[in-house]
Amino acid sequence: MNLRKRLQYPNVMMRVGLVLMILASVAKYFLHPTAHFGEGWTDGTIGLLYGLCIGCLLLSIRLRGRRCSSDAA
Repeated sequence: MNLRKRLQYPNVMMRVGLVLMILASVAKYFLHPTAHFGEGWTDGTIGLLYGLCIGCLLLSIRLRGRRCSSDAA
């Protein structure tokens, strides 16, 4: 089964979103601005993880709604 077909299932997208949420939460505590990585890089990385998390969770809700409406018809 290829990745595109697997990501069409709401449960998979929900799991990916929750894993990204855990990564973003952990990164918030462990990524601190240093001389090599400025404040912009750390904020951008954490923001990207939270954004991907929100996107995956919203997509799973949308896929779940489509699947339930197609089952009822």
